[in-house]
Amino acid sequence: MQRLLMLLLFVALPKLFVTGSSGTVKVFVLAGQSNMEGKGEVATLNTSTGAPLNGTLLYQLLDPRTSKDFSVLWDSSTGSWKTLHNVKLWFNEAAHAQGINGSLIPGTAGVDYAAGNLTVGFGYDGNKRKDNFNLFGPELGFGFEFNAAHQDTTVLIIKVAWGGKSLAVDFRPPSSTYNADPYCQPPKCESNVTGHFYKVMVQTVKEILMNQGVNIGKMFPDLEGRTPELSGFGWFQGWNDRIYANRTAAYETNLVNLIKDLRREWNAPRLPISIAVSGFGGYNMRDDDIIRSQFGAANLTRHPELECCVVACETRGFWREAQYSPNEQEGYHFNHNAETYFLIGKAIARGMMQAIGIQ
Repeated sequence: MQRLLMLLLFVALPKLFVTGSSGTVKVFVLAGQSNMEGKGEVATLNTSTGAPLNGTLLYQLLDPRTSKDFSVLWDSSTGSWKTLHNVKLWFNEAAHAQGINGSLIPGTAGVDYAAGNLTVGFGYDGNKRKDNFNLFGPELGFGFEFNAAHQDTTVLIIKVAWGGKSLAVDFRPPSSTYNADPYCQPPKCESNVTGHFYKVMVQTVKEILMNQGVNIGKMFPDLEGRTPELSGFGWFQGWNDRIYANRTAAYETNLVNLIKDLRREWNAPRLPISIAVSGFGGYNMRDDDIIRSQFGAANLTRHPELECCVVACETRGFWREAQYSPNEQEGYHFNHNAETYFLIGKAIARGMMQAIGIQ
């Protein structure tokens, strides 16, 4: 769905990241495909024993190996998963509405998109539905990790993700359409066509931030009157490019172009970027050209045109084998392992703080 261009006012990134201002809200965009949507399982139980399945969030909370690290997610006073009231989440999916042509903004939470204070349940297919409250994505680890370091900062995470999408086609940035691309092979890839989901992502963020945060105030009443500061972009994607050799070959170029074009579109020339490398299979994957390309895109010696503020985060150490996970059939979704998704989110947050220049 094409929308008329609107008069937009963006707040440029400050030279220094200043926390604690009651008049601002730091906005981070997290984008990608199904693994950014989130397939980490919260509390799936064994139907025979009633015990939490290995690799779920509840299992990690109870497992002596991980209980200390995951205790930050549990509110012992209420006996429920903790909610961060100063970290907000907006996600293009709600129930079966995925916002594939753009979400209605400000619209209605739970109908046009999922939104609320950060907690579990903002994974694939929206939040707070009885059957899908059980899923989460990297936003959980990102929000809790960032909040632990900057508790006096109010944060809005805008999550824009759709399953089964490639960088070469669906998120194809405009700069990848200007010259002939020998790796782009029609009809599945048109080298002169900007990706539909790139355009939806760009416009979605613009509409949320428009008019100095008026729409943010309508969607999150306790943020009314605050000025949004676009503070970073996190990227976690790779599966649909790694399964085609031509898309893999073009990945580094396309990712660099994505960074350049988003900075231009959002009027943030030094926008901090945190890239979580794809990490499938862990370190058993000896030659993964997508991961090599993701690290390459963050190498400012290779790409001085990016100037600054790009970090690629290692994730291969977070891979957990199928027998330690709640879903042994979906390796492309990290076997739904909650520990994996939570640690990837934390890594994106640490990479973001490094890109910003804060700890």
